[in-house]
Amino acid sequence: MGCLMEVKISVIIPIYNVEKYIRKCIDSLLNQTFKNFEIICINDGSTDNSLEILKEYGDSRIHILEQKHSGAGEARNLGIKQAKGKYLIFLDSDDYFEPDLLEELFNHAETYCADLTVCSSRKVDEEGNITETKSPNFPIDIDRVPLEKVFNRENFKEDIFSILTPVIWNRLILRSFLEENNLKFPPLKIYEDIAFAHSLTICANKITVFNKELINYRFNRQGSLARQRAEHTIDAVRSCLFLKEFLKIKGFYPEFKKAFDKAFVNHIRAEISYCNDEEYKEFLKEFKTMEGWENYKSALRKDYITPEYLKSFIGHKKVMLWGGSLFIKQVLEKEKEKNPNILGIIDRNTASAGEQFCNYTIYPPEAINELKPDGVILTVLSNNESIYKLLKQEFKEKYPDTELMPNIFEEELNCEFSR
Repeated sequence: MGCLMEVKISVIIPIYNVEKYIRKCIDSLLNQTFKNFEIICINDGSTDNSLEILKEYGDSRIHILEQKHSGAGEARNLGIKQAKGKYLIFLDSDDYFEPDLLEELFNHAETYCADLTVCSSRKVDEEGNITETKSPNFPIDIDRVPLEKVFNRENFKEDIFSILTPVIWNRLILRSFLEENNLKFPPLKIYEDIAFAHSLTICANKITVFNKELINYRFNRQGSLARQRAEHTIDAVRSCLFLKEFLKIKGFYPEFKKAFDKAFVNHIRAEISYCNDEEYKEFLKEFKTMEGWENYKSALRKDYITPEYLKSFIGHKKVMLWGGSLFIKQVLEKEKEKNPNILGIIDRNTASAGEQFCNYTIYPPEAINELKPDGVILTVLSNNESIYKLLKQEFKEKYPDTELMPNIFEEELNCEFSR
C-alpha cells in the first residue's frame, strides 16, 4: 500500500452524558457521502454509558480521548491539538447531520479558498421532530449575509458580530488559519463558544456562507448545558470580556468597538431572558461589580413591560405582535385573560405556523393581508438594530395598508425606525 491519504476534515466532538443521542450522531457521520475525515471524540468525564457506546464502533476513523470533566471548551482545545485534518469542524454529540454535510462544506471551502465556511441548520426536539426551519436570523442572518460569496469584517464594520449566530457547530475552519491566529476556547464551562465563534469571524479574511440546512440541532434538550444557562448567565458576560481582550491583542478593538458593544448588549439581553427573578438578582449583583457596567444598562431587563403595559401600549387598535421571543412569552403568560385586541403572533419560522403561543395563534407574515390588523408591533429584542430598518422597508413594500407601530421597548422608540 502507498502512503496514507491526508485527512481532509477533523470532526471534533465533546462527549458528556449523551448515551441517548450519541449513536444517531456518530451514525450520521459514518454515513456521510464525504469519506476522508477523522472523528475525534473527547470523553469529558461522562458518568453514563457514552464512552462504552463509542468503544463499540471499532471504526479506524474514530479516535477516543479522555479528560476529567472540564467542559466542552477544554475538550475542544484537546481535540485541536490532536487534529490532523486540513479543516476542522466542532460538532455537538446530541445533534445529527444530513449525509452531505461534510461534502457540501468541503466543496464550498475549496471553491472559495475560505478560512471559514458556514452552513445553516434546523432545530429539532428530543425525538427529532422539526421545531424550527428556514429561520431568517438563526444561525445566519439571511437578510444581510451575502450567500455564495466571499466577505469579511471589512464588509460589516458595525455588525460583524451579529450577522452569524455565535455557535461553532456549523462552521468548517481552515486549520492553518486557526493555528496562525492562535485561536482557543476560553476556560469557561458554558458560553465559551461566544468568544471563540466571534474570534473566528473577526479574524477570517475569507468567509463564505450557504443557506442549506445540513445540521439537525437539538434545541434546549433535557440535560444539556444550554438548559443550565440561567444559573450561569454571568459567564456570557465573561465570555464577551475574553473576546474584548482578544480584540485588543489582535489590534481590532478600536476599529470594531461599536460592533463589540452591540454584541455585548445583545448577549446580555438574550441570556437574562432565561432567568427567573432570583437568578436575575444574582446576575445583576455580579454584573454590577464589573468595571464599566453602566455603559450597558440598556441591555438589562425591562421589568416595566407587563400585560398591563402591553394593553395600554396597544390601546383600542387591533394588532399583531411580530416575534414570539422568550421575553414576550414571559409577559403574555402573566395575562389574566386573553387580550381581544391581539389578533395573533407573526413568526417567519414556518415550522411554528398554526401553533399556540400562550393564548394566541402563530401566523406567517403573509397572514397580515388576511387578518388585516390596524398595526403590527415589534415585540423582540432584536439581534441587531438594523432589523427595524429592514422591517420598515419590508412593510412598505408588502403591507402598505398596515401600520408598523413603534417597538414596545421604550428606549428604542426614538430610533430611526420610529415614525
